[in-house]
Amino acid sequence: MALLGGFAACRPHTNPDAEKLALGSVLFEDERFSADGRVSCASCHRPEHAFADTLPLSVGAFARQTRRNTPTLWGLPTNLPLMADGGVPPLQIGSLAVLAAITAHGDMAFDPRSLNQKLKAYPGYHELLTRLYPSTDPASAYLLTLQRYLLELSEQGRQDLNTAPPNNPTLIARGRSLFEGEAACIRCHNGEAKSDGGYYNLNLPNRMNELGRAAVTLKEEDRGRLRTPVLRNLQKTAPYFHDGQAATLRDVLEHYQKGAGEAGRWQGDSMEVEAVLAYLQTL
Repeated sequence: MALLGGFAACRPHTNPDAEKLALGSVLFEDERFSADGRVSCASCHRPEHAFADTLPLSVGAFARQTRRNTPTLWGLPTNLPLMADGGVPPLQIGSLAVLAAITAHGDMAFDPRSLNQKLKAYPGYHELLTRLYPSTDPASAYLLTLQRYLLELSEQGRQDLNTAPPNNPTLIARGRSLFEGEAACIRCHNGEAKSDGGYYNLNLPNRMNELGRAAVTLKEEDRGRLRTPVLRNLQKTAPYFHDGQAATLRDVLEHYQKGAGEAGRWQGDSMEVEAVLAYLQTL
């Protein structure tokens, strides 16, 4: 197989799905599908940080700041609507999540109407996408290939459980007990990915202009409500909250100690806070 857009590609697989995954990983890192040719999916979803970012708000095409903190893709639930306001259908439904990312003004800002023409400029991509998806136009095949890669990241993340020996198993056990009991974190952070998929206003400072879920429902009562974030790989995905305003997990718990709006208030003592922190670092 020839080079694909400057990346070395493997020989054709006997398993088309494996070939789609290999191509998806290449497309994920290709910056040429952004409006300025400098931003790829991997620019914000960094593999070394569980496919999240280390900036409060990432930097997209033309150095524009994104609207919200970049969430992890590693172990992302495929059945929940995407984006913090739930404005994009779940990943398992189709490739709209990919389309939303590459066309968003603050992200890759690419014009989808030019995608087929763009792919014609890269014969390696065009040929391979046409072969892998013979009854689909190349632009749709491009989106489907990235969707398939994201589904694989979700699956691998769900299987990649933290199995490191705990430094203080007693403290961690106490933290988990508080998380599931007195602190009531599990009320919203439940299930495999520790997210109920619900939308809540956490009364975060400096977010007066955040429409949140109201941008989708057009209901005033949903203003400022954002989806419960996934709690996975927390040691790699700082900063936290939807705008990245909490630099550390301790900052997150301090906000809950003061009162987190619809998510409630938990006034644990210093030892209880340490226990919950120890547990969160195992997720």
